[in-house]
Amino acid sequence: MTQPPTHRFVFVVTYGRSGSTLTQGMLNTLPRTLVRGENNLYLLPIFRAYASLETFKDKFGGPGAAKASSAFYGLREVDLDAFAASVRQLVQQQLLGDVAPSNVDRLGFKEVLWHRIKPEEWSDFFGFMDLAFDDPLYVLNRRDVEMTSTSGFWQKKEPGVAEQQINRVRRLQDFLRDSRADRCVDTQFEAMTSDDQAVAAEQLRRLAEFVTGSCDDDLLAALFATRETGHGPNPFGKTREA
Repeated sequence: MTQPPTHRFVFVVTYGRSGSTLTQGMLNTLPRTLVRGENNLYLLPIFRAYASLETFKDKFGGPGAAKASSAFYGLREVDLDAFAASVRQLVQQQLLGDVAPSNVDRLGFKEVLWHRIKPEEWSDFFGFMDLAFDDPLYVLNRRDVEMTSTSGFWQKKEPGVAEQQINRVRRLQDFLRDSRADRCVDTQFEAMTSDDQAVAAEQLRRLAEFVTGSCDDDLLAALFATRETGHGPNPFGKTREA
């Protein structure tokens, strides 16, 4: 029986107006790499369902649950590893869409709603991600907080909300960097878009090497070409207008 292709998953962890769509574009410039856009972080409620089931099984799945007369009959048969594997398959199908699995080696998405994960959930949530996606890679994208918080939709937030949500994501990024240093890379919007070609080249080459393992001059040139393409609803800083 032919085994389905095994994909390495990569997720962009960032906040809104950080240049995340440009980062998404850079990743999609890499060979055999498919990184989709935002999806309302639907993995969060899936994780919470998993965590709820795990807690419930631990509490009520004792020997008595093996009896047909038990109110919890069958609970002992719940396979949490299989649950996680099914999440991987589900997400993979949704991300691939009409793209043939054999055409992709690296698969993932970028999201800006990571602030919805409560700090007390971080450890368990990313433990679940490790289990479901076989130790995925994380791109930790940042942009200056002051510039970000006065850009685009953040302008419509109540005072202080933008900074609070952005800083929560930055602390989450710190958590990932500390706990999974070998699977995280930092990207900075200001470096990626710098007029200093050497600064930008170092940033883009490092991103490519982290995800694919290499970056030759042709790929670097392709990344620079992507940089000149508008990404997002209002590219090239237009959202700083009221």
